[in-house]
Amino acid sequence: MTAALNISDDQYKPLILKEQTRLLFEHLPFVLIGSLVSATGVAVILWNEVAHSVLLGWTALVYLLCLARWKIRQYFMRLGTDYDANRWIHVATALTALAGLLWGSMGVLFFEDTPLVLMTLVIVLGGMTAGAVSSHSCHLPAYIAFAVPAVSPFALRCFAELDGFHIVLGTLSLTFMLVNILYGRNLQGNLLETMRLRFQNADLVVALTHQKEAVEQASLAKTRFLAAASHDLRQPVQAIELFVDVLDQDLKDTPATVMLNRIRAAGRGLETLLNALLDFSKIDAAAITPDKKHFPIQSIFDVLHTDFCAQADRKGISIRFVGSRLCVHSDPNLLERILRNFVSNAIKYTPAGSVLIGCRRQESDVRIEVHDTGIGIPDKAREKVFKEFVQLDNPERDREKGLGLGLYIASSLAGLLGHPIRLNSTVGRGSVFSVTVPLGKTQTETPDQLVQPSPNQGLRDKTVLFIDDDPNLRVGVAEMLERWDCAAVTAESAQEALELMQMSGFVPDVIVADYRLRHDETGVQAIKAIQARWGTVPAAILTGDTEPDRIREARSSGFPLVHKPLSAAKLRTLLTHLLGKP
Repeated sequence: MTAALNISDDQYKPLILKEQTRLLFEHLPFVLIGSLVSATGVAVILWNEVAHSVLLGWTALVYLLCLARWKIRQYFMRLGTDYDANRWIHVATALTALAGLLWGSMGVLFFEDTPLVLMTLVIVLGGMTAGAVSSHSCHLPAYIAFAVPAVSPFALRCFAELDGFHIVLGTLSLTFMLVNILYGRNLQGNLLETMRLRFQNADLVVALTHQKEAVEQASLAKTRFLAAASHDLRQPVQAIELFVDVLDQDLKDTPATVMLNRIRAAGRGLETLLNALLDFSKIDAAAITPDKKHFPIQSIFDVLHTDFCAQADRKGISIRFVGSRLCVHSDPNLLERILRNFVSNAIKYTPAGSVLIGCRRQESDVRIEVHDTGIGIPDKAREKVFKEFVQLDNPERDREKGLGLGLYIASSLAGLLGHPIRLNSTVGRGSVFSVTVPLGKTQTETPDQLVQPSPNQGLRDKTVLFIDDDPNLRVGVAEMLERWDCAAVTAESAQEALELMQMSGFVPDVIVADYRLRHDETGVQAIKAIQARWGTVPAAILTGDTEPDRIREARSSGFPLVHKPLSAAKLRTLLTHLLGKP
């Protein structure tokens, strides 16, 4: 009984014992039906062989015991799971023993040395003993309590005859009983092991569920942290860039311009490193969810042209974007990041020459390509360049060349979007990076992108209301607007803006509000509060958030959405676009 002993020492012993008890009572209806049918059959077959009073009395006792066991089972089943397993398994075993004694008495009371009686006793007792294995093997003591008293009296009565035939019959009866006990032991071992594994698996499922919930909570916390970091860490970088743009206008054509350009380069280097680290962290945390839509690829080309032209000019290389009317289906922000990394990488590793960006249609796809005449990439390093922190031509780890995350981020985002990327390169002649995007439906509006201003459009004497909870950013924007001969009014909340408007009586020509303000207020709420009081005013939302849910909320407002950092050129483009609306 090794298997049973092993189970008895198991930590799941109480649960297994309850399950054994439940099974004994659950199988009881089949046992009782078999008992009633067999007792009735015995009475009919032996009616002319045994005294009627003995036969009827025995049959009545079988019926009464079956009725008692059925009533006890009903009471047990009403208990549900709230029962004492130790007590009830002893009750079930005792009832089984009584049934075994009653059936065993048949082997003595009805014993006659006639073929019909002996055949009936052997068949019925053997059938009851074998049949009880399946219904009582869940608890071996219960089966033994039935089999031993059911078979032993008949075997002993056979031995009492003292002749060869009956001694053999008694021996075979005891052997049959022992074989069934051994078979029941094996069944119990398998059944109890199955129970133990089931309870163990249930505990594992619970433990894994808790671990999964803990991981999800940690992932959610990390996602929230990265979203907050994306916003809060970009704020000072944003302010630095605006202050540099302000000083650039004041110090133009002075010796200080050289130092100012160095400050601008350092600030942009900081911004590049910060963006790369935040993107890398969000990819590592699986905190990016694509939001695909149909939009014209030219809208991304326009933004990249504005952002990279000055950088290419300072390096002395040409950069050209080939115009396109094609629309694509992708996440515009993530696709822009991919192309931004391609273009940035092309400019960094092109000492002289040019960078060309364009796209071409390929059946139901659009392949966007970034060509450069740079140093090229050896064949053996083509897969390596898409790994994190890999830079082929920067052994001194010059931070002006970044961290080696750009192509890794581009590759990861392309994988997230399901957009294949390709690299063709020749050492000494240049490289071509491309990403293939599904062709999109033609769109008439591009809500997140801005129309480039014409040189004739001015901002002189316009009143701009800027709402942001960062005081440095408010100062930087105000200083820049004043140099454009605009009237600048800044506030940190809708309430402060409304109070200023109430006191001074001014009505802004345009409103720009950061999406995330203090006290859980949003820029959308601030703009709507002002418009409800003073009428419709052109407005736009500014955000440094990268959390997909926040971006979707901002877009759903219907106001143009502009992503930080907000350079002087981007701010002027935004204002001109808003003021030029009919």
